[in-house]
Amino acid sequence: MMGLIARTHTLTPALWKALSAQKSHPMPALDPWLFLSQGVLHDSNLLGRVKLRTIQELPTLEALVTVYIEGMETTLTTTTSITDARLYATTQDIIHQNDAFNSVIFKVMSYSDGTVIADIYLWEIPAPVAPDAIESDTPLYLPKGSTFYEGESEQDIVMDRTIRMSEDHRAAINIRTVEGRSYSTTVTAADAVRCAVPGDYYVESGSAELSVVYGVTTLPETPFTPVIQHTPLPAGPAPTPNSPAQV
Repeated sequence: MMGLIARTHTLTPALWKALSAQKSHPMPALDPWLFLSQGVLHDSNLLGRVKLRTIQELPTLEALVTVYIEGMETTLTTTTSITDARLYATTQDIIHQNDAFNSVIFKVMSYSDGTVIADIYLWEIPAPVAPDAIESDTPLYLPKGSTFYEGESEQDIVMDRTIRMSEDHRAAINIRTVEGRSYSTTVTAADAVRCAVPGDYYVESGSAELSVVYGVTTLPETPFTPVIQHTPLPAGPAPTPNSPAQV
């Protein structure tokens, strides 16, 4: 088993400059892709932030883990057991199971007779086209995983939030809930950027491609104008006749 070191640091300007400088370190003998979820800074030849991690469950009871890193054209991949992939899955991951891409809503860790049990709860990702929805400002402040009350006693949970841009510099922000409800509001593109968080979905104006938001930044030429950082979801593999059961 690979030795592990986990440390904490207080981030300072000097440390950030050191982290951002170009690196040249040998890769570990064992692929550490199970630890590289969205937002983690990966230190290989050049520091890069993980944009997306997908876990494709295979009929062989193995899982193909693919890591997409900012600034790298190539992806990092490894194959592991489905059990390990589920154990290390996070709410930022996208899991391909039963011929569909699914978002991890939350994970429950429990222990029984010396056994670690990881239960992950999935929800199929939204379509690029907006669903019918109730007009409400709720989507502005409730990202994925948020719980809220529909009434005095009825609690609901947000399963996904999608920002869909239009040609007139407007954006429709939509959430879907576990109770089957859908809420939507339309705001300026600038307001949509201000409320965007990693884990949101994003559809560019005129596009039929769904992307995942992994950050918000500014550009050197427009340092005071925030822009959404997003990466498209990969094309799904061909349907498999013997996909692993959702257990």
